[in-house]
Amino acid sequence: MRPSSIFIPFLCQPVESITMSATQYLPLPPELFAHACDTVSRRVSQLPFLRGGVKVTGELVGVTMECLNAEPTRALALSTHQGPEGDQKDGLDRCLEQRLQISGKAAAPVIAEVLCSAGIAEPALIADRYIHHERRGIRLVAPWTWHIASTMAPSVRLGSSGDGAGSSLSWLDLCPVCRTGILERVVGKQLFGIPHTDFFIECSSCGAKFIPVGPAFRLVSIATIRDPLWKKHLDKTHSPEEWAMLARGNCPGISPARFPAGKKPSGPALPAAAVTLTPLTDGSLAVPVLKKILYFHPVPLHFAGSVREDAFFRVQKPLEELLLQPVFEHLRSPVNAKYSRYLPMKTGLFLHQLKERHDPFYRGFLNASGDEKYGTFRAEDDSETEKKGILIVIVNRGLYHVINSPDPLRTTINNRFGRIGPDDCLLSGDSIRCRINALLCTNKKEAGLYIHPVEKEDQRLAITNAIDGLISVGRG
Repeated sequence: MRPSSIFIPFLCQPVESITMSATQYLPLPPELFAHACDTVSRRVSQLPFLRGGVKVTGELVGVTMECLNAEPTRALALSTHQGPEGDQKDGLDRCLEQRLQISGKAAAPVIAEVLCSAGIAEPALIADRYIHHERRGIRLVAPWTWHIASTMAPSVRLGSSGDGAGSSLSWLDLCPVCRTGILERVVGKQLFGIPHTDFFIECSSCGAKFIPVGPAFRLVSIATIRDPLWKKHLDKTHSPEEWAMLARGNCPGISPARFPAGKKPSGPALPAAAVTLTPLTDGSLAVPVLKKILYFHPVPLHFAGSVREDAFFRVQKPLEELLLQPVFEHLRSPVNAKYSRYLPMKTGLFLHQLKERHDPFYRGFLNASGDEKYGTFRAEDDSETEKKGILIVIVNRGLYHVINSPDPLRTTINNRFGRIGPDDCLLSGDSIRCRINALLCTNKKEAGLYIHPVEKEDQRLAITNAIDGLISVGRG
């Protein structure tokens, strides 16, 4: 007796052919998807990135893997070929066009090259019965294939699923605490002091652990992270979508946040660099840099007023005017579809109402650190702070950030970090500026500023790059 076929309606993608049944895509298991994204980021380039004019994202990686895995041979030709009788055999280009509504002709060779470089796929020759020779293709390598028995209840849907819903990435592909590791499911172990659970989720980098609470997850511990701002998320329970939103500084269903040229998004938790800082009796720090020891002196800070949150509530620009800026372009369509009546409203008031209603859409307007608590401070007048130089941020006795100051150090401290305005919190603002202010104002015992005067620009650049390299080693 012939076994009945398995039908997964929300993952079926119809093929535009009367004679062919709809291709059925088994959902990519979340752990495999997370591992694939991490592998591409490590072996090729950090996702997302541009290659040959095509934006390579985690979604493109996952959809391509699902398309290949759906084939009996786990392989597809890169291009679709039209037969003499009008029938055709879809290639990878056609599959990507159907599921992602992108130019498959441009995307197929690019994602094929990326997956082959990452070791997830390999080049293949696909026999063509019409033209009697083989065409270039791509095959999924055996360890990266899966079957129905290995498919879990999906927490990720890739591309168009046939149900009209938009796509969303799994929260497991990026740790919301360190934004470096991936989250992995751990079974057969128990956490001390935590009620019994069938499994828990652990970060491969910082060791953050989440336990399931119904359909949501609670952050119960952070192993190695040194950023004190993340203490506020301990013992908090959020849905997978909300954790994904925190990880990306963005909202589910919206493309990753865009940053102005020259500005990089800061992760929510930058671990201390792998270097020993030696404290001296006068409070200075001895930092080994470029095969010598540099001495950084602490900067006394005068704090004024209280620490306040929700600074972005005071953004005065109307919402419709804000959306005209290129950095907010990706938010125009969802605003017009769901929030069009708010367009004349001041942006700050609009975001205030969203947050009061626990609508996570407000996070899409903010940079990665735009929803923290901020304060006001100034550097004490001092002959050293009147010079140009290097500024380092120390958190929990470890290097956190380094700044090259071509202006007097006191000017950089007071004007850039000493005060955060409403517009600074937006996606168009400076997330590093926001985060450092929040660190210094809410964690006065754990965080501080240290300076090393250097007048020559080339020397400052060399020292800044060397220290930044130390911090990058610590993150890895």
